[in-house]
Amino acid sequence: MGTAGRPREFAKDIALEQALVLFWDKGYRSTSIQALSTAMGIGPKSLYAAFGSKEELYLSALERYTATYDARIWGGMSPGQTNRERVCAVLERAAKYLSRTEVTPGGCMITFAALGEETTDRISEIARGHRAYRLGLLRNWLRAAKDKGELRSSANIVDLSLLYFAGFHGIAVQAKDGANADELAAIAKLLIAAWPGR
Repeated sequence: MGTAGRPREFAKDIALEQALVLFWDKGYRSTSIQALSTAMGIGPKSLYAAFGSKEELYLSALERYTATYDARIWGGMSPGQTNRERVCAVLERAAKYLSRTEVTPGGCMITFAALGEETTDRISEIARGHRAYRLGLLRNWLRAAKDKGELRSSANIVDLSLLYFAGFHGIAVQAKDGANADELAAIAKLLIAAWPGR
């Protein structure tokens, strides 16, 4: 019985990935149930049976995006990295991973999910929570950098965190508009150059 159930779970996982890519590319409101059914290779009834609703499907896709694509940018920091290196890594990885490829759209799904007019209130609230967490990471790294002398003593942590977070979202928007990895890397380089060292 357990073996018989596994292929269905695996197929559901593949279908969710297809929905993720479509939502990432088109957004929540512009993606129809019919388009999702076609991309996922299942009928609308099967889609609702498996995921409950379009909103629940989107939230499942967003959770998957957060654990996979977004984690490549914000996760995996080495204990040996300085806090400056962590901030720089986010910007450099954003330039590398947010550009459009043959497999994935350009931009950041979390960035655009937080826009209320593009999604539902529930999705927007959850996405804003993800964004707030990432802004908190930047502030923690910047605060630690200041404590360890990586930043000048007069550096304003709140202002700097907003600058670098705005820079991250700027990279995401430019990637959505078709900027390539080299162009995005140039933006990241300019942002890194603004680091107020000692």
